[in-house]
Amino acid sequence: MKEQKDYVLGIDIGGTNFRIGLVSQNYEVEEFQIKPILELQKGDFIDNLLKYIKFYTDLYREKIKAIGIGFPSIVSKDKKYVYSTPNIKNLDNINVTDTLEKKLDIPVYINKDVNFLMLKDVKENNIENDKIAIGLYIGTGFGNAIYINGKIIEGKHGVAGELGHIPVLGSNEVCACGNTGCIEAHASGKALKKICEENFRETDIDNIFSEHRDTKIMEDFIDTLSIPIVTEINILDPDYIIIAGGVPIMKDFPMDKLKKSIYKRARKPYPAEDLNIIVSNHDQKSGILGAAYYIRNYMK
Repeated sequence: MKEQKDYVLGIDIGGTNFRIGLVSQNYEVEEFQIKPILELQKGDFIDNLLKYIKFYTDLYREKIKAIGIGFPSIVSKDKKYVYSTPNIKNLDNINVTDTLEKKLDIPVYINKDVNFLMLKDVKENNIENDKIAIGLYIGTGFGNAIYINGKIIEGKHGVAGELGHIPVLGSNEVCACGNTGCIEAHASGKALKKICEENFRETDIDNIFSEHRDTKIMEDFIDTLSIPIVTEINILDPDYIIIAGGVPIMKDFPMDKLKKSIYKRARKPYPAEDLNIIVSNHDQKSGILGAAYYIRNYMK
């Protein structure tokens, strides 16, 4: 008799796109979709998201055991509220979990998107529970997750790891979070987009490293990326340093230069002389796979 499948519906909300798909017990992704985030911003965000979820629940109601959603946001300690989402409009101060569970009658689990990605990286790299690992996820913003003794560090209010929002001395740049001087305003995909628009208007941003990686402004950008990374390295002295996200996997991204900047700024002799850097090549399905892994392994 053929084994009955059960699924987790994984959803990865990003600053540019969102991704959704069914994840089987064997972590195979089915019915995968990727859509512009603008599709969820026309009106009520949760109502729009619900329409996409219902496409799956209408077809697979009895097979979907839970729904996992990763947000590029700060999420409450009880994993019900999305408090603040700097790079997406209409996604602040919302009780996501209770709202969706009431309408769907299916367990819903939410978390920071980078926490889901971190758990996927921990699993795939066989990182031991007694080690310290940090995840630096450079996409539209600058995401961060910290893994110590088998757990993601969440902090008193559930909002630990906001590395992109450490203040930079002398910066007057206004961040999307509302503060002034956050490192994310200088070290992120949106900062790269601003550099492209102001300095290389004839260049498609997908080719910015191919065409301009050796210019001073691009070298300064790479060096700036190293600042938050090394800040956390010098604080935690981690066993593993995971670098991932949309920016590091861009065509001709100078990872060698970033590693040199990290070494240059790291405390000598240690941790600088023993940096274990893992470059994780995520794809569009990584976030929903991380959501499924979180639910199947941590929410039992």
